[in-house]
Amino acid sequence: KLTPETLRVLYKAAELGIELIPATGRFWKAVTDDIKNLPFIHYAVILNGAAIYDVKKDKILARFEIPPERAETMARVFDGLNVVYDAIIDGQGYMKREFHENLKDVAVDDWQYKIMHDMRTPVESLHEVLRGLMSQDKGIQKMQIYTKDKKLRESLLASLPAVFPNNLFTSSVPNNIEINDLKANKGGGLKFIASHLGIDISSTMAFGDGLNDIFMIKAAGIGVAMGNTA
Repeated sequence: KLTPETLRVLYKAAELGIELIPATGRFWKAVTDDIKNLPFIHYAVILNGAAIYDVKKDKILARFEIPPERAETMARVFDGLNVVYDAIIDGQGYMKREFHENLKDVAVDDWQYKIMHDMRTPVESLHEVLRGLMSQDKGIQKMQIYTKDKKLRESLLASLPAVFPNNLFTSSVPNNIEINDLKANKGGGLKFIASHLGIDISSTMAFGDGLNDIFMIKAAGIGVAMGNTA
């Protein structure tokens, strides 16, 4: 939710000519309407920086994706874990049908369940989907692991980077691990848009409250780690 005070400040900033850019782990259609409907949003860093999106032109300006061969190898590893996982391809989520039918087992609340359920297409074999991309010159924008087992999640966050060093492993909510190509992060997205607009990175400010925000907070001229409280 955007509070009335937050909206007031955002509109004031836009009036002063400040470019306001949502930076999110979500794909654009999963972003809430209270953000998408803001008239002054021109660009967005989506999927943790895997894509830089021109909102007004409905155009992807840059992509930093996981090669399908690597994604398929990771999927085989994930099959051996007690987790649910998905893959985001061209702004659409895909998930094995068995996982899709049992999302309530891993969702932390009804709101997350609805997002996960409505924004994922169930498929009989995610492996076949990933292998099908190998001849199409397409990549995977993001993969995600879900588990309510906190110890398992912490263990995977610590161990997976050594197994797959060409990927970044971050998180935005207590039950997930978000996986991107090493070149995809919100900090890189911020730098890309700043360069695209001719703005020095020292003249930027970034706010974030999750592990997937760290690169952005460090990259910005002023980085703010926030508590995300009312």
